[in-house]
Amino acid sequence: GNAMMRWGSEFVEATPLFDEAAVAAMVAKVASEISRAYAGLEGELVLVGLLDGVFIFLADLCRQLTIPHRVELVSVKSYGSGTESSGQVEVKTELPRGVAGAHLLLVDEICDSGRTLLALRDHFRAAASVKSCVLLDKVSQRAVDIQPDFVGAVCPNEFVVGYGMDWGGKLRSLPAIAVLKRELYAPRGDGTLTDT
Repeated sequence: GNAMMRWGSEFVEATPLFDEAAVAAMVAKVASEISRAYAGLEGELVLVGLLDGVFIFLADLCRQLTIPHRVELVSVKSYGSGTESSGQVEVKTELPRGVAGAHLLLVDEICDSGRTLLALRDHFRAAASVKSCVLLDKVSQRAVDIQPDFVGAVCPNEFVVGYGMDWGGKLRSLPAIAVLKRELYAPRGDGTLTDT
């Protein structure tokens, strides 16, 4: 059976959007592309993971890279409690060793509006280069002009959970990527969001 269905099944559609094998293949593809792109790099490669949701993807990704790098984590405040990006982006932590001369690779599990990646690219403009890597690219939701440099897969316009992505803090550690049941967050008749 599907390991994903051991728990959380009452909240998600029965068929995962990306099962564990598909996720692993996406991570391997992206790790290979990054390793090739940064091979022979002058200067240090720094993976900058965007908390909180990136921790699973980042752990799997960095262990598959074949090139020297270091990993840093930053906290970025951009999501409210609902399902829509607020548009406000605030970087809450600085990189402890600075960015001057370093090649930064921003790593996030999903890009939807693109505002966070755009704000971080601007925030770290003192770096030698700033590129971005996302596991999922929700192209249909883009609100600003940015295209991640390394993408695992294009994500349909669904509310996805698992492999680091959560719904109000829940379901983040599901091993596959699933679609949240629409009735859990779709507007009620009065226009308010159902949210637990």
